[in-house]
Amino acid sequence: MADFDTLCAKLECVHPDLYLYQSNEEYESRKAKMKASLTDSISISDFYLKIAPFMANIKDGHPPITDDLISHAKRDGRTMPLRIKVTGDAFTVEYPVIDNSGICEGDTILSINGVKSTDILERMYGLWGAEKDNGIKEGSVNAYWSPLLWYMYRWSESYVFTVKRGDKIEKICLEGVPQSVALKAIKERQSKAKPESFSCKFSADYTRATLTIRNVFQETELKLFCDSVFKEINRRKVPEVIIDMRNNTGGSSQCVERLISYFPHPDYSLYSKSLLKVSAYSKAYNKDRHPEIYREICGLPDGKLFVMKDTPVKDNLEDANLYRGKITILVNNKTYSGASTFAHIMRKLGIASVEGETGCPDVYFGNFLPFILPHSKINYYITFAKFYE
Repeated sequence: MADFDTLCAKLECVHPDLYLYQSNEEYESRKAKMKASLTDSISISDFYLKIAPFMANIKDGHPPITDDLISHAKRDGRTMPLRIKVTGDAFTVEYPVIDNSGICEGDTILSINGVKSTDILERMYGLWGAEKDNGIKEGSVNAYWSPLLWYMYRWSESYVFTVKRGDKIEKICLEGVPQSVALKAIKERQSKAKPESFSCKFSADYTRATLTIRNVFQETELKLFCDSVFKEINRRKVPEVIIDMRNNTGGSSQCVERLISYFPHPDYSLYSKSLLKVSAYSKAYNKDRHPEIYREICGLPDGKLFVMKDTPVKDNLEDANLYRGKITILVNNKTYSGASTFAHIMRKLGIASVEGETGCPDVYFGNFLPFILPHSKINYYITFAKFYE
């Protein structure tokens, strides 16, 4: 009860808008029902399965990721003998972690231990919040699929999979494998296939360069990459650049501005409006990171919504060595936060065309703070700002 009271108190203190997707009455009703459902004795995992859907009702696209979940992967109990990925409303086998499993990469899993995959997914998606679609939810479920499954069903010793391959459907029984065996196989696979944060590929005739940008938070690395790549692109007079921002879940506004700086642009602002919820936590966050914001909010009362003034970025139209060719940006429903902002601003400024639809709505939450519940030690995140694109 103390943990839940702590969670609610922090939410109400820090979050910029608990009532964007639910009314005040709905929030208070859900809070009362949650308190009434708590028993004298409850496991940490069962407590997590209660509070995660409560948090998901806020529809904040920065979902809670708990160390308590991660810790289960470090214990050498038994776990799933398959690495599975979620695509929409289906489970697909990414690869088995053991030999001779009888299950192949690309197979579809229709059910596990008699529970339909669609039912498992619906429950998993209910644990995560996202303002729009479920691209962010899908990524979160993929990242923590195995421990979430353990939390929800306590499956570890044995599994009965209903497997679909082409037109053939069969049941395959497999024993669980020790966590150490699964983790070793996963690490070996990831070490061979770990993608670079930033990469560039030229077409054979150098008429096109494809830049893959996987995050917008490594500003130093991004600058080094772009300085080198655009020097080569301009030297070769490459007429078309494609910037692949698919599956890029965001980062910092500084990185977004850095990336835009390689193209000719007029004066612009990243956001039409940005609101910050004033609290002791948002003051502490901005004190060293953004002293100019801290100076304006340090004397304001807690609970006030402060309008962050966005200093326009000055035009660079006269600068030399900017890329002035055709630009296309690729996005999908996992393009989020700063990555989404980059794509939208580039299109708004007339610099680039955008193919696909991002996972961000026009209004979304950002700038998250980490907290830990005092008794269960579950880690969670709360954002304190709201951005209007």
